[in-house]
Amino acid sequence: MASVLHRERMIRGRRFSYVQVTICVIITATLLAAGGLLLRDRLLGNNLHTVISREVYRSAQPSSAVLERWIRELGLRTVINLRGENDSAWFKAEHAVAKAHTVDVYDLELASGSLPHRKALQQLVHHLDTAPRPILLHCAQGIERTGIASAVAVLLAGGTVEEARRQFSLNYGFVPVLDDHPKMLDDYEQWLAVHGRSHSPDGFRHWVENGYVPSFFRARIEPLNVPTAIAGEGTATLRFSATNMSPLPWRFSSKHDRGIHLGAKVRLLEQGIGHEMELRGGYCDLTVGPGETVALEMVVPPLPKAGRYLFSVDLLDENVRWFSSLGSDPFVFELLVESPGK
Repeated sequence: MASVLHRERMIRGRRFSYVQVTICVIITATLLAAGGLLLRDRLLGNNLHTVISREVYRSAQPSSAVLERWIRELGLRTVINLRGENDSAWFKAEHAVAKAHTVDVYDLELASGSLPHRKALQQLVHHLDTAPRPILLHCAQGIERTGIASAVAVLLAGGTVEEARRQFSLNYGFVPVLDDHPKMLDDYEQWLAVHGRSHSPDGFRHWVENGYVPSFFRARIEPLNVPTAIAGEGTATLRFSATNMSPLPWRFSSKHDRGIHLGAKVRLLEQGIGHEMELRGGYCDLTVGPGETVALEMVVPPLPKAGRYLFSVDLLDENVRWFSSLGSDPFVFELLVESPGK
């Protein structure tokens, strides 16, 4: 009886210990997150920092007055805006101030919380290589997108990958428990290891031009059976091959709400009609490794009216993003839908 009571006390003690540990973990994570938010509140003003002395700076979105002051004090000759073009007041004011002081402005769009689009990364490298210095890099808060651009500036200047990683730190408002660490540097290091290379600025430029693939989002799509015309009242089955040009496997799914699928954006080429519809295909449970090719089908239903349609065929990670949104090239073609009776 005593041994049974002893075992029960031990079990209750273990359960109590597990509860204590769980509570401590939750409290610690909460405090870290709260501390990160407080740090952001302190930093989310100008968040101005030096990336490369007298050459490259990083910040949050500056006001007109602040930008004018920085142009005078830092001698800025170029501003690289990582928020893209838009009609906002800050965008117009930034261009007006830059024009008044003969400062160049380049507008690139880097997505927050996502790997950079391949073309955007290539443009960033080009501007950092050719734009007059000193350069100011900024996004909205000067944290993640600005961190990516600053890391690229460090690598192009001959800094190590580890030095580039330091552009993502609490000092700039980057909080690991709130933000995903950019995967771009991990992918670059993996490419270096696979090819037995050490980092160099030229090596990084080569990777950006030829080796950079945002995760698994690169495909080569080619037609297998694509007619030039179809009857308007019927359906047509189109067949394509998709080759995995990324370093990671694709996972297709037979479920319609998840996994990788074949997709197409379809638009009638007629003046005044801008409506775009989407088609899906390739519903299968299949893993396609790097370098492998898979044949996929897509059924085109009866389209709303006769005419020439533009098809942009792509892959997509369902409910996440289309491959082309990160730089993969879709297969684009025109298809004539004939009037019934022809």
